[in-house]
Amino acid sequence: MVKDKRHKTVKILIEGAHVNEFKEIFEHIPKTTVAEELGIHFNRFNNLIDKPAEMKVNDLFLLSGYFEIEGQKMFELIHNQVSNTRKGTRKK
Repeated sequence: MVKDKRHKTVKILIEGAHVNEFKEIFEHIPKTTVAEELGIHFNRFNNLIDKPAEMKVNDLFLLSGYFEIEGQKMFELIHNQVSNTRKGTRKK
């Protein structure tokens, strides 16, 4: 599979802690590019970005393999996004 060269940039940004949430990845590489190269329907992929808590473990490992990072690191990015989203929606 021929990958877009920007995936290496994203890897460096993740490892350098410049990307802290899953959705921030797509400020550096287009969603359409990643979805197309992984063979995921764009609407489903867009849903995964908006609601990462609904992501399957298989998708998590597929994405971590694409960006050449550990699955645990991808989980941390997803966890950060979910945690930050929930903080803003708590009932008072």
